[in-house]
Amino acid sequence: MKNLERENFKPFRIKYYHVIFLALLILAVFYVFSFLVDIYDYMGVRSWLYEHESITVPFLWDYLFSEGGPAEILQWLFIGLFGLTAGYLSGLLRARDQYRPSRFWFLFALLAVFMIMEDAGNVRHFLTTRGVLLFRDEMIYRSVIELIYFGLIALIPLTALIKYRRQLLRHRRTTVLLLTGCFLYALAVGMSGTRDIRFWYQTAGNIIYEWTLEFGGEDLQTLYEETDEILKNMGQIEIRYRMMDYLVEESLELLGAAFLWASSLSYLEYMPYISSQSEDDKKI
Repeated sequence: MKNLERENFKPFRIKYYHVIFLALLILAVFYVFSFLVDIYDYMGVRSWLYEHESITVPFLWDYLFSEGGPAEILQWLFIGLFGLTAGYLSGLLRARDQYRPSRFWFLFALLAVFMIMEDAGNVRHFLTTRGVLLFRDEMIYRSVIELIYFGLIALIPLTALIKYRRQLLRHRRTTVLLLTGCFLYALAVGMSGTRDIRFWYQTAGNIIYEWTLEFGGEDLQTLYEETDEILKNMGQIEIRYRMMDYLVEESLELLGAAFLWASSLSYLEYMPYISSQSEDDKKI
């Protein structure tokens, strides 16, 4: 009977490795097309973007990785599906009287809600621009407040990982996927929260900036300079900064979201093998 249950327990046909492969494929396609269009002006697409009056930053990578762009929308989708899967897992485990693993996944479902609120609503920007920066102009204060804000959200997964670590460590594959997703998000958040300390985003972004000029030459440099002048007049962030804030950050977050969703799918496959008789799991 148990073997039959294990064979039939297939609520999703999507496997964890499908999600990771899809995320990597999407990023690879974005990078290749951005390289061809933005650096080599393949088929004159970059020239068309430059001539298009409604496009302030005439680069494909900026469109793909900007806030609310394709990369971030996919990230929201993955996080939303991670939250739904984690919530589903929590309900299934509770129905089996496995309260501790149920709470573990409930905390991650809750985390997914806060992550979508932050990514889609930019709550940290509201706290800084509507609060701190009205009274303190120094950017260091914004960084401190953002790090505190991110730290409070991070208490949710830390509580789950520390208090209910035995539930996670039972399945090594799920452990690796979940910790990888957490690490990628923590890296992106750490970068974002410290981006204005000693202006390191501009310094790091300049490495990418100079690297692209080795392939794009003077034409690309001229376009960079013209675009930066327009952005400066509009009070918007420059090309070097965008290369970190958009291109690098959003790539890390998209991968992090993919690994988080993959971890919940991995555990879902593991569900039929979990004993429903464990007394430790039933502890309140």
